[in-house]
Amino acid sequence: MKSRQHILFLLVLLCSFLSLFIFDELRNIIFKNTQIDTIGHAIGFFCLTWFLHSFIKLPLINITLCLFVYAALTELGQYYLGFRNGEFRDFVADVIGIGFFVLLKWLNIVYGGKLFGQKGFVKINRL
Repeated sequence: MKSRQHILFLLVLLCSFLSLFIFDELRNIIFKNTQIDTIGHAIGFFCLTWFLHSFIKLPLINITLCLFVYAALTELGQYYLGFRNGEFRDFVADVIGIGFFVLLKWLNIVYGGKLFGQKGFVKINRL
């Protein structure tokens, strides 16, 4: 069963990367219109997810769902404020930051720490 999940995960990952290179319009939207603010959103929500899961010890599924709703509500609230701009691109960046942490955590759980050492760093075998 696990091998099917691994193959399905790799297939989805491969298709998503190939779609970036095949569809020029999608590539232009992602790479040419990315602003430093959008990158900050992704990094910020990645760190927020990591903090809530690692230090406060909340379950990952609850954190993920709550942060998705929180990201949507903050962008919706900014849309109605006069001095802020609520953008869908920022919401997507928030979701990407949360999803990247969940992906890394899932990889660590599935592979049982084989990819990472005990402290989360890549093992280097010296001869």
